[in-house]
Amino acid sequence: MVSYCPECGGELKFDLASKNFVCKSCGLFASREKIDELRDKAEARKEDVRQKRHDDYIDWWQSSKKDKQQK
Repeated sequence: MVSYCPECGGELKFDLASKNFVCKSCGLFASREKIDELRDKAEARKEDVRQKRHDDYIDWWQSSKKDKQQK
């Protein structure tokens, strides 16, 4: 069950009249499918940032290893 807003992390409540979820904090008004889509996009962004940090670290580590071997 959906319990938190993918935009702000606030509490989501289900509105029976409209069959949509409403965030008590930011006012997001969306269907279950839309909320799932927003969460998937947020996860993809997090994964992209994590992968970039990983790649940057590997580049740094490999370059420092090369510098050590040259001395």
